[in-house]
Amino acid sequence: MIGKDDDQEGFILRLLVVFLYLGLLILMTCTASVTALIHNLEIKFIMTEDPDFLSFFEYRFNYTERYYIVQKFGHFVSFFLLAAMLMVFFTSFRCTMAVSLTAAFFTEFAQLFFSRTGCLVDMIYDLLGAGTFLILHLIWSVLDSHWSQIQYNRSGGSLKRYFFS
Repeated sequence: MIGKDDDQEGFILRLLVVFLYLGLLILMTCTASVTALIHNLEIKFIMTEDPDFLSFFEYRFNYTERYYIVQKFGHFVSFFLLAAMLMVFFTSFRCTMAVSLTAAFFTEFAQLFFSRTGCLVDMIYDLLGAGTFLILHLIWSVLDSHWSQIQYNRSGGSLKRYFFS
């Protein structure tokens, strides 16, 4: 959110980037074929009036196919990037994870209405991507804080290193 050193334009720009990225995720979620979208720039929506909700819990993929690996890696990377953008916007682990969880569920569930195969396994890949970013961010934050503390101690500060005290 808006911090002490933040201005209104910076806040609006970050918010715009997050919404544009969410729009891209929704477009990729609802188009009939992501492959056709990527290779031919073909956007086509096919609505399903009576989706099979139980198919959300089915696992129908052959994990040995190359396409499967690329597709699941795409889920992982998409939500890794989403979490990174959300962390810049919210600066809160809880908010970032909550929005990532909501987006993961929504994108997979929405596919059932657009003749796509939304499934729980894909939602797990989405959350693994977001969770990986959050874990790396936490590690980076702890190391950065630790390094700052060491630098402070070397400069004659009176605080002890909290990792070694």
